[in-house]
Amino acid sequence: MSISIEGIKTRLEEVSESDAADIVELRNNPAYNKFLFQKPLTVEDQLAWIKKNKNRADAKNFKVTDRDGSFKGTISVYNIVDGRGEWGRYVVNNPVHAVEAVYLLLKVCFEQMNMKSVYGQTNIENKAVWHQHPKLGFREVEIKEVPVGSDWNVMVKAIIHEITAEEFKNFNYSHILKLVSFF
Repeated sequence: MSISIEGIKTRLEEVSESDAADIVELRNNPAYNKFLFQKPLTVEDQLAWIKKNKNRADAKNFKVTDRDGSFKGTISVYNIVDGRGEWGRYVVNNPVHAVEAVYLLLKVCFEQMNMKSVYGQTNIENKAVWHQHPKLGFREVEIKEVPVGSDWNVMVKAIIHEITAEEFKNFNYSHILKLVSFF
């Protein structure tokens, strides 16, 4: 079953092989990959990754587009075990689409996938991203060292944020939706 969701300005659709070139262009762009700790990607690398990961039961990988279908980035939920999953692979080239993409991912996780909770691990140096998490209902759980990189060969200090299905249901997202509508 393929999952997609449409918001005010943003759409999430599961990643397909046809998205490989757009993903590589974005993830190789120094303006967006500072915290990715990856080797430069090729379209062939990305195609292989998409094929390997597209039917996994423990992950959903989405492309982020505007309502017209123009590619804006990626976001995923993965490492899903017992209704709890990690969100990440989050690279979006437009702030409005970035914020709405997180909201839409949470809607998918809690309303379509019936997950219990979602957590993220964000490099503590990536302040622009982790500062937005509480505004989206996440609470800080801890700060710890985590492995990152193409080969999990780099350790960074990360802030762990989490949100439960109940917290999502009770959080007031009107300020987010108003902001997205404004732009």
